[in-house]
Amino acid sequence: MKITSLAFTMVAAPFAGVAVASSSVTYDFNSSSVGDVFAGGGVPGWTQSNSNPEAFGQSFPLAYIASSNFGGGGSNAAHLGTQRANTPDNSDTTITGDLSSLTPYNMMSVSLDMAIIDDSADAFLGRDAFSVALTTATGAEAATIGFNPTTGNSESWNISVGVNGNTSTTGQVISSEAGYTFYIDSRDNTTSFSFSAADGSGSVIGLGSVDALVTGLNSVTGISFEHDTLSGPGTSAHTMVIEDISVQIPEPSSSFLMVLSAGLIAIRRRR
Repeated sequence: MKITSLAFTMVAAPFAGVAVASSSVTYDFNSSSVGDVFAGGGVPGWTQSNSNPEAFGQSFPLAYIASSNFGGGGSNAAHLGTQRANTPDNSDTTITGDLSSLTPYNMMSVSLDMAIIDDSADAFLGRDAFSVALTTATGAEAATIGFNPTTGNSESWNISVGVNGNTSTTGQVISSEAGYTFYIDSRDNTTSFSFSAADGSGSVIGLGSVDALVTGLNSVTGISFEHDTLSGPGTSAHTMVIEDISVQIPEPSSSFLMVLSAGLIAIRRRR
């Protein structure tokens, strides 16, 4: 299946005039093979919140690696949802990529390809929600983008955004099988959200800003993707597809520290 290219980006712009370096973590899933599952550590660097259901001596994956085409040819991508399995108790499933190697800082930049695929021709009419969040070791959400089913439209999801575990609906939607680029600019006490078409066509649409300190930004240890089961057991068959995740935390570069030191020395000499 070819998916119109979509990228989700959390961007933290550096202070004006400040040179920055960055530590980063990337997940492109190329080191994994089609059919690998997230449960039990089957995908390096990732954990799954619950085990895969089993029946007739076979395990049915809730999160797995499959090939997808975001517009640049087929490649490995993470798949999370109910296309292949439903939990017997209809519980939510979360997969989390490890970011603990990053150096803590008060700005963060994340990019990733993402889409929601849902076959409108199948008999599964139930629809669930999905979300992407930067999370701390305690499970708290520092910044979140949520996708919730649109009432009266079986092919779209409402976009919600927020920080510190609180989100609000933006009035914008994404469509099944389509691709978009999302942006979050998080620094100091302001987090701004926006999005555009992934192919670069059209303009960037603002999703609003949150004037609040992101209390957990300096202690983020993971990036989590959640499938939130809103419909009844066995009534949905759709999936969030994720690819090419890059997370960066800017930090003052050595050149900036040298300039800062020179300034402090000059101030001291004036005394």
